[in-house]
Amino acid sequence: MTSSRLFAIVALAVFPAWLQGADASTTPNQGAPKGLAGIYLSARHAEAVSDDGRATALLNRALEMDPDNEGILRQTYFIAAQVGDFSTAATAAARSVESSPQMALAPLIVAVNAYKQQKYDAAWSYLDKIPAQSAGGFALPLLRAWGMAPRQPADAALAELAPLQGMNGAADLFNVMAGLLNEYYGRNAQALANYDPLAARADQLAPAILRIVIDGYHRLGKDNEANALVTRFANTRGASLFVDGIAEVADPRRRTKKISADQGMAEALFAACQMLLQNVNTPFGTQLAVVYGQAALYLNPDLTIARRVVSAALTDRDRFSEANAMLAAVKKDDSSYASARLQMSENFERMDKPDESLALLEEVAKERPDWPNVQVAIGDHMRRAKKFADAVDAYDRAFKLFPGGESDAWQLYYARGIALERTKQWDRADMDFRKALALNPNDAGVLNYLGYSMIDRGINIAEGRAMIEKAFKLKPDDGYIIDSLGWAMFLMGETESAVIHLEKAVETEPADATINEHLGDAYWKVGRRNEAFFQWRRALGLDPDDDQRTELQQKLAQGLARN
Repeated sequence: MTSSRLFAIVALAVFPAWLQGADASTTPNQGAPKGLAGIYLSARHAEAVSDDGRATALLNRALEMDPDNEGILRQTYFIAAQVGDFSTAATAAARSVESSPQMALAPLIVAVNAYKQQKYDAAWSYLDKIPAQSAGGFALPLLRAWGMAPRQPADAALAELAPLQGMNGAADLFNVMAGLLNEYYGRNAQALANYDPLAARADQLAPAILRIVIDGYHRLGKDNEANALVTRFANTRGASLFVDGIAEVADPRRRTKKISADQGMAEALFAACQMLLQNVNTPFGTQLAVVYGQAALYLNPDLTIARRVVSAALTDRDRFSEANAMLAAVKKDDSSYASARLQMSENFERMDKPDESLALLEEVAKERPDWPNVQVAIGDHMRRAKKFADAVDAYDRAFKLFPGGESDAWQLYYARGIALERTKQWDRADMDFRKALALNPNDAGVLNYLGYSMIDRGINIAEGRAMIEKAFKLKPDDGYIIDSLGWAMFLMGETESAVIHLEKAVETEPADATINEHLGDAYWKVGRRNEAFFQWRRALGLDPDDDQRTELQQKLAQGLARN
């Protein structure tokens, strides 16, 4: 079976009707007391608002009242596993697995719990119950291999990986898992035979796989080869990806000496988590991926990369509090600690908690005064808060901290250019925008911002319009770029064409005060006075800044000709 076929069945088997809201089995038994129904509905509401901890507690109460309700059992173990409560999840799953043998998730959860307790025969008995033609089928070669590992000789465990060799794009996964298994069995030469071909293709490998190769080299006494891979990765793939991907194994304090069964199974579960996130773009697929990721962390709490990936998946579902709880568990001596705190700060921003966000950034800045990334994050925070002078200061500090005093990141020049422009430091802003374009000449955002800034000031209008027209060709449906082009036409006397473009801009971005004001100005110029007043009044109600508010009030009182 190909990997695409395996992934295609993910949404079909493990998420039965009770989870998809398709039939009456999603509710408690018909004769259930009102108290049970109320508790159950409260649990569903808690789940809907991403309060899975409360949902789990309520579902446990519901099970006390109706212990054999299959729908409640399934929902309990599914939600509890997503928050990492495997004690609760395993209890509910164990009661469910016998009555619903076609389910894949219940036996997986019970198996993981048994594995944690080193009850390997029991774990295998449940892994063996997972149907191949189910949502869990795609991960079975990995899980069965590590289920065999503590119980059977190496050849038996490695044989379970064989189906990976027939899956499209799974050759790297086969080699890295075979390498880990060979290490576990003490077959070091065979492990190196798995790792060496991967190392030769380091530039093409996913960070999660290269991380295992580097760690394996260290365990097998190949420190020079491991360090060379770390250097090669950091130089060619970038510092940010390095932190997210392999920094934990580059840190001598974090290296493992020998692979344990728990660590191996955790890597298998984490690989399944990543496969789901990369291939199944549905809410259910993400939830299942979170279950696999939480299972990996249950077996190996120090698998920081899994913590980062699971928290990112939770963030994508707007479950910011849960994501931050995951990240808060990253230890202070972990190489990813500071990066995790930055991710937490971003989540606080999304939760509309700017004070908590800034406090975290300032904490990291004190702990890592030499790290430019945190200064960039502070600059971005200040820019979003419209504290542009403070943003410039933070970006200036960031630039000083980069090797050589400058960055090769066009985004940083662009961000500082915006803050400089808003503080009326035009000469510096112009230099930053042009540096951003030198590094990335086809970015529509930079072209539009620089071009609009020039025409709005009445300088270099022809050059500014040319930049905007290039941005428009790159992004013809962007409302802000359409507005810029319409405004350039307006300033150059092409009022009829300006109206056409500005009307389209307002259709695309109806809640922007400036775009509505521009359309009002264009209407006035072509003699559509009532429509002009309408647009200016509309702009006035769209939270303009103080200067713009004054200008709009003058236009409403006097019209454009006298303004």
